Amino acid sequence: MWQYIYLEDIPIVPLYYAQEREMLVRGSSLIPVEYNYPMLPGEKPQKVMCRMRSLGCTYCTGAIRSTATTLPEIIEELVSFRRSERELRIIDHDQEGSMEVKKREGYF
Repeated sequence: MWQYIYLEDIPIVPLYYAQEREMLVRGSSLIPVEYNYPMLPGEKPQKVMCRMRSLGCTYCTGAIRSTATTLPEIIEELVSFRRSERELRIIDHDQEGSMEVKKREGYF
């Protein structure tokens, strides 16, 4: 998909490009702070060089540490990336409200 976007010169949302962003760092998760996600005691936003691998609501969107600021850099990054973009979904780390539980309950 990314190669097609590059070859056809299709514009993409700037969130897909890496830049320094205010994020809540929780374990390996980078949570965008502009959505007022509840912080745990002692947590505070940090500037992190990152980009979004997928876009959706805050609970379905996860950021990754990245320096890819062009489409060729994103493509190069993806060639070596071996983890699913879905593992970054915040909602899947909350068993009570996880996306998989919601699927089993028939929400989708």
